Amino acid sequence: MEIKWLEDLLALAASGNFRIAAEQRNVSQPAFSRRIQALEAWVGTCLVDRKSQPACLTDAGATFAVVAQTIVSAAYHSREDILAKVSLEKQKIRFSTLSTLAQYFMPAWLKDLQPFIDTDQFVVRTDFETIPQYLVGLEENVVDLFISYENPKAGFYSDPKKFTSLTLGQEALVPVVAPDATGAPLWWLPDRPTDPVPYLHTASSLSLWPVAGHLEKHYGDLTFTTVYEACIATSVKAMAVEGYGVAWIPSFMVADDLANGRLVRAAGIADDIIVDINIYRCKDFNEPKVAAFWRALLEKQVGSVT
Repeated sequence: MEIKWLEDLLALAASGNFRIAAEQRNVSQPAFSRRIQALEAWVGTCLVDRKSQPACLTDAGATFAVVAQTIVSAAYHSREDILAKVSLEKQKIRFSTLSTLAQYFMPAWLKDLQPFIDTDQFVVRTDFETIPQYLVGLEENVVDLFISYENPKAGFYSDPKKFTSLTLGQEALVPVVAPDATGAPLWWLPDRPTDPVPYLHTASSLSLWPVAGHLEKHYGDLTFTTVYEACIATSVKAMAVEGYGVAWIPSFMVADDLANGRLVRAAGIADDIIVDINIYRCKDFNEPKVAAFWRALLEKQVGSVT
């Protein structure tokens, strides 16, 4: 059964004339008659009294016409709803990023972009585990853009033929620790403590996290004992606040804690680790919404330089 057969029956019921109904349906009268017959065959009974002038529906036809009207109306209403939802989804910019960036960086960054972009609808995913998975998400068009920390001294491999990137800014990973009763740091790394230093590790399969290399290069003579490990930076920060050890945490996460004394530095500014915040897109896809967003990023960068 086809919905056009139902519309044919409703047109015939309204006009009472096969020729007029066929014209309204933009089909020849013989083809129209065949479609009415096909509907009757599907229902299993005669729906139209062809002997009467004008043509009218049989009792079964009148009963079925009510159902037909309901089906046709529901189908078109449903299609309109679906198209509206699809249109809404198409307007959204789909991001993937790390949970820390999603929580602390993206809200203010997107707000700052509002004067430069035409959309305020976004989807942010943080459920990828590794850099290759994030990049595959771009390649398979699961997401439009990927935002990540990146060690400017190392970076991670991405095929320049497939991906293009921009640097959105930089962030400092700050060595922090809880204060003692006098407000002094529980561990001050430049004093080169001889006892093992409890270390709070931000666990990540991302190769771009540079803390381990920093410890090896600048504090290779100290012993760091990992006492806590978590993939969520807010959890690591909470453990630092409770005095469990030293951690390197993004500065925008600990700025308030440093200001109010809940945390203090475990080393000087020289031990801050600077990382880039980069955004990636796949060159294989050039949807207008993404292309416009990317142009806005470029224009904003040019404007900030000039």
